[in-house]
Amino acid sequence: MHRSSLMQRWFGTAGAAVTDLAPASTTPVTEPDLRAIRAAMTLAMGPCTERHRLRAAVRIELAASAVELWLLRADIFQYLAQDLGQKVAAQEIARLDPLFKGLVPGVATADESADNRAHERHIH
Repeated sequence: MHRSSLMQRWFGTAGAAVTDLAPASTTPVTEPDLRAIRAAMTLAMGPCTERHRLRAAVRIELAASAVELWLLRADIFQYLAQDLGQKVAAQEIARLDPLFKGLVPGVATADESADNRAHERHIH
């Protein structure tokens, strides 16, 4: 087969291969789901400075999907950590995680993770 026709064939099927590999969400995301997540994220930002609350609020409202909201957790963690400390930030983010179960591929709650136990530490 001629090299150019091999390339054309490859480019013609490349997009299909990528979409076949993309994991599908187990549950369709509804607008009430997104509203509930947005409300919880906005509420979590309550104790933060006004500047951080406003930045987060805009980004939360502009997020078009559950995945975009999932990714915003990092920004919310950062704002919370700056204003209230990392411990409080981690607790607040942990409270948000169950809202994404079934809406974002690969998200599991802490009690469902494959390995959520204390590990022994060995000093060699």
